[in-house]
Amino acid sequence: MTEPLASYARVGLVHHMLHPACLDDPDDHERTLTALARRPDIETLDCCLPYGAERRARLHRVLGGCGKAHLCYAPFLYPARKLPFTATNSSEQAQIRLLLADQVEQAAAIGATGFITVSGGPPPDQATPAHHAAYADFLGWLCDELRPLGIDALIEPFDTNIDKCYLYGPSADCAALVARLGRDNLGIELDLAHVPLMGETPAQAIRNVAPILRRVHLGNSVLDRADPRYGDTHPPIGYAGGLIDVPELAEGLALLLDVGYLNTVERGDLVLEITTYPDRSVEETIADNLDRLAQAWALVGAA
Repeated sequence: MTEPLASYARVGLVHHMLHPACLDDPDDHERTLTALARRPDIETLDCCLPYGAERRARLHRVLGGCGKAHLCYAPFLYPARKLPFTATNSSEQAQIRLLLADQVEQAAAIGATGFITVSGGPPPDQATPAHHAAYADFLGWLCDELRPLGIDALIEPFDTNIDKCYLYGPSADCAALVARLGRDNLGIELDLAHVPLMGETPAQAIRNVAPILRRVHLGNSVLDRADPRYGDTHPPIGYAGGLIDVPELAEGLALLLDVGYLNTVERGDLVLEITTYPDRSVEETIADNLDRLAQAWALVGAA
């Protein structure tokens, strides 16, 4: 196989990981997201919009006209740990829907085709059937809100006992939830950096969700508690204390090719969700990780 990765995938970036200051500075949010949307070397991106009507209006125009495909809205400004979607209190669920309705409106305004959701806590060993029922009910509501807009709801599996300690969870459990709900605009966004934290192999996770896999994040994670980047902090691929570098990335790409997610007819989305190296700039980090991705694809082609 000699075709470039671009023949099989749309490569993208996650905005807020590269520019974490944007979460507390709406002007920085607008400036850095505008620059990211105008990059010619990526085809897709994950983002959310800052608050402020004028900023949002400008970003609607920027993102709507940036020429990128499969924009994905990830509501990073939503307080998922303080107000998890698993909340069993009816007043809290009403607040969740109020806040998310605004985010859904923004996703539609930028032409997003995906909307990422996480379960939030509690972890499975502390959860009750009511928590599972509440999240399922929330997902039904979200899918109903998104369907008329042509947007898919994407569940992102997280660890349940390492860092985030969310209710969902193992890839098989997420796939079973999607099957049980039976919504045609509900799928999975799988982050390969989360897979080791979930105690799974890439083969297990990818094959468990393959039929409903709509988006893939690429990144890194750390299981050494002595490392300052322990857990789900998304260091760049190749970070010295991390679990993922070119060989592991190549393994994931080969599996995604094998299950048909990467193909030349309906290209899959591969989105780098990374923070910067401690001693490198945003631009240097992006260039490094795009190069590692190219190296990994070359290994797949040589296999």
